[in-house]
Amino acid sequence: MVQFPKSTSTDLELLQRRMSREKLARKEAERILEQKSLELYNSNAALIEAHAALEKQVRALKVERDRVLTMSRTDFLTQLPNRSALLDLIDERLAARRPQGEHVWLFLVNLQHFQFINAALGPRGGDAVLRGVAERLHTVASRYSAVAGRFSGTEFAILLEAGASGIEDLGNEILTLIEQPILLDGREVRVEVAMAAAGTNLAERTTNALRLAADSALVKCRAEKARGVYWFDEKLLAETERRQQLEILLRGAIQRREIEPWFQPIIHPRDPEAISLEVLARWPEQGCLIAPGEFLPLAEDMGQRVALDSWLVQQACIQALPWLRSGRVREISVNVSPRDLMAPGFAQEFAATVAATGFPLESLVVEVTEAVFIENLDLMREQLFELTRTGVRIALDDFGTGYSNLRSLVGLPFSKIKLDRSLIGEMETSDRVAMLVSTLVQWARASNLEIVAEGVETEMQSILLKSLGCSSLQGYLFGRAMSARNLEKRFEMLAGGASWAQAS
Repeated sequence: MVQFPKSTSTDLELLQRRMSREKLARKEAERILEQKSLELYNSNAALIEAHAALEKQVRALKVERDRVLTMSRTDFLTQLPNRSALLDLIDERLAARRPQGEHVWLFLVNLQHFQFINAALGPRGGDAVLRGVAERLHTVASRYSAVAGRFSGTEFAILLEAGASGIEDLGNEILTLIEQPILLDGREVRVEVAMAAAGTNLAERTTNALRLAADSALVKCRAEKARGVYWFDEKLLAETERRQQLEILLRGAIQRREIEPWFQPIIHPRDPEAISLEVLARWPEQGCLIAPGEFLPLAEDMGQRVALDSWLVQQACIQALPWLRSGRVREISVNVSPRDLMAPGFAQEFAATVAATGFPLESLVVEVTEAVFIENLDLMREQLFELTRTGVRIALDDFGTGYSNLRSLVGLPFSKIKLDRSLIGEMETSDRVAMLVSTLVQWARASNLEIVAEGVETEMQSILLKSLGCSSLQGYLFGRAMSARNLEKRFEMLAGGASWAQAS
């Protein structure tokens, strides 16, 4: 039988102290566990709250992002889709599949002569008219599940999907609606509209091709002052294809410096010893000359006109400098496009280009057309005065058939006026036109302006103009535009005693 030792009081005390320590340890552990649990609970609650706040912030940021995105794709004035949004929509519509016979159509609506509305109503009135047009376009677009938008200042668009049948009626409906008078502060305002349309029935199924087709039709509509909707058709398709081919050729011709300055003589009856020359751009291509009226506007659309004009002026000055120094030529004149004139710093750049050739600026005349005054008369006046401060003189080209009048010329720095060739052509058959030319010549002389008659083709016209006191004559009677080489040959003929009329 096993005998256990008897417990002593000391052992019992030790046991009690150990049990007491363990009890305290358990209570401390429980307290710590409870505290950590509470901290974890609070941390979890804070995390939930932070997560909710973050979600709220993310939602707010998404709302703000959507708002900014919408604003970036919405025209501020009219609240219609802007150019960027429209181009994206065209991309989407062209990429989508559609039933057989259904096409994507792009209508362009351009408000004509809107500067007169702004002048009459002020900027706020003009904005109200634009909003009125936008509302009408949106209304008619909504009827056909179409989209109306604003491409630029006065150009709107409607994009829709439909078959070819009935599309012309829809176009006429849109035009009729827009042309209805807009009531503004109790006053009826009529808007003159040029409208054109193109569809994927003929245009290629790309955004660029569809836009180009609609643009081509709109340009034709405005040029021909057509009434109704001008449609992109087979004839215009052929012209567009030629334009695309010509653009490729022109880009290469500009890079290779193939476009040349040619010279047309201007005769001065009172000073027959020397002539003036007008510089005209000529593009020899595959044995023939491409008309300037075809390639110069294209160069402008391509953004190449400024560079081309600068090159032509530079070369013309280099070629004409020996003629000027020899006394055979007293001055040359060059044409400047409205876009050139509107460019900041144009006058200084132009003067620097001429000065670099050694050609004296005081022997250079810059010809501008009446079109430069239509958009911004104040800006053009400032630009013209800036040009005259460089030393060049300014001539108003094609005067007598456009927008300007005698009063509009007062205060502008012109040194000469060129009568439009259409007036000269009617002088022999119309006494009224002859009287008008006579009046203009007398007014120019009284105003100390030189007057040049363009388009002189017959001896009778030359005699009449000389008798009226016209100071300068230009036209086929005295010679067409010719290359520098052919002009040198003409100078040799003149040295042999021939007149300009005989030499031509």
